Amino acid sequence: MKEPMNVEYRVLGPLEVLRDGVRVAVPAGRGRVLLATLLLRPNRFVSVDELVERLWDGEPPTLDRAHKTLQMVVRRLRMALGDANCVRTATGGYLAEVDPDRLDLTRFRRLAAEGEFAAALAYWRGEVASNVASPHLHREDVPPLVEERLVVHGRRVEADLARGRGAGLVDELRELTGEHPLREGFWAQLVQALHQAGRPGEALAAYEQIRDHLDDELGVEPGQPLRDLHARLLDPASRAGVPRQLPVGAAHFAGRDAELARLTEVTTDGAAVVITAIDGTAGIGKTALAVRWARSVADRFPDGQLYVDLRGFEPFADPADPAEVLAAFLGAFGVSGGRVPVDLPERAALYRSVVADRRVLVLLDNARDVEQVRPLLPAGRGCLVVITSRNRFTGLVVREGAVPVTLDLLGEDDAVALLTARLGAGRVAAEPDAVADLVAFCGGLPLALAVAASRAADDPGLTLRSLVRELADSDGLMTHVEAVFATSCSRLDDDTARLFRLLGLTTGPDISLDAATALDGRRRAEVRRSLQTLARMHLLTERAPGRYTSHDLLRAYARSLQETDPAAVRRLLEFYLHSVDSADRLLRRSRSDIALCPLSDGVQPVLFEDSSVAAAWCETEHENLLAAVKLAGEHGLHQHAWQLASVMFGYLYLRQRPAERIELCRVALAAARASGDRYAEGVTLHSLGNALSALGAFGDAAGQYAEALRVREEIGHLHGIAVTLDQWAINHAMGGDLTAAKVLHERAIERRKEQGSPSGLAIALNNYSMTLVSLKEFDAALTANDEAYAVVTEAGMTDLAASTLDTRGLLHLERGHLAEAVATFQRVLALPGDQLPDAIKTVTLENLADAHARAGRSEDAVAALKEALLLREDMGNEKATEKLRARIAELS
Repeated sequence: MKEPMNVEYRVLGPLEVLRDGVRVAVPAGRGRVLLATLLLRPNRFVSVDELVERLWDGEPPTLDRAHKTLQMVVRRLRMALGDANCVRTATGGYLAEVDPDRLDLTRFRRLAAEGEFAAALAYWRGEVASNVASPHLHREDVPPLVEERLVVHGRRVEADLARGRGAGLVDELRELTGEHPLREGFWAQLVQALHQAGRPGEALAAYEQIRDHLDDELGVEPGQPLRDLHARLLDPASRAGVPRQLPVGAAHFAGRDAELARLTEVTTDGAAVVITAIDGTAGIGKTALAVRWARSVADRFPDGQLYVDLRGFEPFADPADPAEVLAAFLGAFGVSGGRVPVDLPERAALYRSVVADRRVLVLLDNARDVEQVRPLLPAGRGCLVVITSRNRFTGLVVREGAVPVTLDLLGEDDAVALLTARLGAGRVAAEPDAVADLVAFCGGLPLALAVAASRAADDPGLTLRSLVRELADSDGLMTHVEAVFATSCSRLDDDTARLFRLLGLTTGPDISLDAATALDGRRRAEVRRSLQTLARMHLLTERAPGRYTSHDLLRAYARSLQETDPAAVRRLLEFYLHSVDSADRLLRRSRSDIALCPLSDGVQPVLFEDSSVAAAWCETEHENLLAAVKLAGEHGLHQHAWQLASVMFGYLYLRQRPAERIELCRVALAAARASGDRYAEGVTLHSLGNALSALGAFGDAAGQYAEALRVREEIGHLHGIAVTLDQWAINHAMGGDLTAAKVLHERAIERRKEQGSPSGLAIALNNYSMTLVSLKEFDAALTANDEAYAVVTEAGMTDLAASTLDTRGLLHLERGHLAEAVATFQRVLALPGDQLPDAIKTVTLENLADAHARAGRSEDAVAALKEALLLREDMGNEKATEKLRARIAELS
């Protein structure tokens, strides 16, 4: 029986039933528990056993007695509700049969789904079922609803922020962050609201408050979204979609007035400014000057500022590859994935095209030579390039018209100004003779002066004369510099000094707080304090929130201290290995499991649940991951080396970096062979084949697959044998040798049947079917496809249904059965979204368009192609989108 139209049920607050606006008395005790339990699951069956569990809070009497009592409770509840009764009997249980418009919970959910967040929240009158005495219900049912409400509340606030109503939200958000101090989403909204309200100082304070709170309570940094928001909103120059990559300028900069004036004087549209150091001297202040000047003119380049450390003279790391730098620059302008060409000349050409009509400033720091720099030069006359190097780039001066600005050591006046900026005029004026000796001792080298000044600033009671005495025993400028470093390090506490030495073991361009914590082995909060101490003393630089780097002279000095701690190296490698493995599981879902090196106590890798976040982390850590593989090799940790290389392939494939995949495969293969691990050797040989095949080197790939197969057969790795046979077959098919591909496919199918893997068998059969279609062996192709689909259906593998059906449609298409092809492709496109990946959907749309075009239905073909084009654009496949546009133009 339907409930009367004037009956209303409420659970978002005290449990209530209203008839004609008058409250119906609901029996207290188990009657309320029963009704609340059913209404919280509207129109859903609830078993007798579950109701018994709720009504007696997990401690029911005998089963027979509990069931009889439950029946009595139901009868009494129905009598009390009268014509407002909604409790219906079902086999083995009960349900609350209610019109969705008569229950506040369903109204709330409907309005929230429609984006009417404020109206949805209005249905909440207090704590869910607050007048129902049931610990079980409040422990199990209520918390998810509270979370649901908070999510909707956050969306309502987000909508208000989008309308620029931040000023009116501040008090509400302060209350929300007070009630939910660890909920970063509300803190992010508070930062935004304060920023909109014109209160940037309070916005910064709010960010620091949640940062400190998370550190104190959980020992973690704010999540990436909150850190990104902080960087974006609190930088007045920031603008969505525009890269703002310039590092923060030196806090204490002095002198260089002539050089700054020279840079400003020679700057014209299209000019390139080259800053070089005399005789290649390190620590002369090239980067500080370049960043200082670049930031002063950044507003003249509204389309963005790009920055890269080219590592031209790093003692323990390779110079940056121009091709990788170009990939990062293109990514900053939204060009990523398949849209980035493989070859360096093509990347450089695309980069020049992207920035041709933009006004962009490019800072290329620490360049090694002209060959490294030239591909990175934009062509647009609205762009400006600033290059720092220890070498003079005569070739750029002659060919590109670059203007050289040579830095010398600081003069005495500028050196004193630098010390004054750091220590204060009073302290410098109090000891003029000691200041003069300190300047002479540091030889006018800005890096040495900065470190010495930090040493003095860190100990206000230390006289400058005492500092000079500490440094007096060394001879020669670089020896002096090392003495300055040593003196500063001597003031560090033992833990921080050890961390400084450990950082000398790393070879990547920077290190995150997470990685440094793994390297060090102490608690995260303790490591963070040590890193901040090192940054305060200019022994490190926090280049971005939670990411630290240092001058190469300091890194060389740290390495010279020869901290030997194999356990620390192992912890760092385990952090990178397990973190990138977590990312790879999202980026390469079909990969096989690898028994990773176990984690040492206390090592906490980064774990991912979102593929885009995982890919972004890999991009940020890219150079560090490459360096980690080499570090593992240097320390003889062969298992770490080959596993690190293996789990990076998903990211490298996603970012279209086959050359790096090949390089890492070779490193992994050498490590596997050095350790005598035959399983690892088979894995890496197979992966090397995949990488070569992706680069189009089908012949070389075939050789690696053959070797991988031999190794896997020798060790009896059935899964590996089947996978290699299948991939080798695909490699032959891509290379045009369909006959050889057919033979290998058949061997792969045999192995899959021996192995007993339904998913592997379905994939192998489907791949075989596609090759048979190419061979025009349609009957055999249909048989293979039928068998593949039968396996998929029987095993319930919905994730493989789309690809198998698409092959069926392609088979019909190639046979000329156009109606069957169209019907099959439409069947694929009708699958639920979670069963139809965008990659397969795009291919199916293109195949459907082909079928329509062959049938003379050009309009239908164009409609399918336009839908495919949108997907290709989202996937970032530039070459594919160009082909689709050409095909659309041809059919239109």
